[in-house]
Amino acid sequence: MSKRFLISAALAMALTSPAFAQFPPPGVYLCVDMQGAAFGTLSLAPAGDYDFRSSTAIGGTGQMASSGNSVNAISGPLADIGLTGSFSTEGGRTSFMFSTNMGSVLCATPA
Repeated sequence: MSKRFLISAALAMALTSPAFAQFPPPGVYLCVDMQGAAFGTLSLAPAGDYDFRSSTAIGGTGQMASSGNSVNAISGPLADIGLTGSFSTEGGRTSFMFSTNMGSVLCATPA
C-alpha cells in the first residue's frame, strides 16, 4: 500500500470516529443560582484546573474531571459542595448546569 493511501485512510478514520473524551473550553464563566442571584466566577484552565471566586464563603482552586459532556469537581471548594453536572456548547457559547448541595447552579460565558 502506498504511504499516501495509509495517511488518507487514517485521516478519514479520525474525522469520522466519535469523540470519546471531551473537555469544556477553558475560559471565564459567570455563575448564578436558579433564582438568578450571583453565585460566583469560574475560571477554567486547560486540563481541568479551576479557580472559583464568590462573594459567599466558598472559593479557591481545584480540579475538574470530564467524560463526554459530564463534569465533576474532584478537588477543591467545588468538590466540597458536591458539584456535578454537564456542559454544552452552541453557537460558540458554552454553558454548564450543575447540581450542588447548595442547590442548582448555571454557569455560562458572558454574553
